[in-house]
Amino acid sequence: MEKGKFGVRMAFYGVTGFILAILGYSYPLFLLAGVVLLAEKNEWATRQVLQAICLLVAGSLISSILGVASFLYDIPIISTLWGSIVGMIKSIVSLVVLIFGVVGVVKNAKGEDAGIPLAADFANWACGLGKAKAENAAQATAGQGNCASCGAPLKGGAFCPGCGKPVQGQGAE
Repeated sequence: MEKGKFGVRMAFYGVTGFILAILGYSYPLFLLAGVVLLAEKNEWATRQVLQAICLLVAGSLISSILGVASFLYDIPIISTLWGSIVGMIKSIVSLVVLIFGVVGVVKNAKGEDAGIPLAADFANWACGLGKAKAENAAQATAGQGNCASCGAPLKGGAFCPGCGKPVQGQGAE
């Protein structure tokens, strides 16, 4: 995998982003996103960090929505039931964030796109790739050849694991 301007492998940014999302560290994650967007300018690493941000924001958003109904704790009969429901929902959300975060860490460590559901679609949209274009590029290059830009072996994703550029292939523009 290609090294960036700071001599760090591009996969490091994705792995670090997902670890920060799992731990719930929003400020360092946004600082990492700034480094990737402004300094490294690598599309693959940008997509990975955006997926990690989506994971963090989704967990925080659900927690905030549940916090809005905190007035239910003041009602004696409902407070115990509401506390149990909120606890279960927060536990499930934390487990989902953990599972998707670990999947992201493992895939990024291998140089592959994390492919987190919904977050990958958002990252594609944010990077200016349509869903059909990303899928066509993935199908056209599934396990075939090397990247035309840097020569890295392609692993079937829409982006080169070496340079982060979109893969050009059959049906992809």
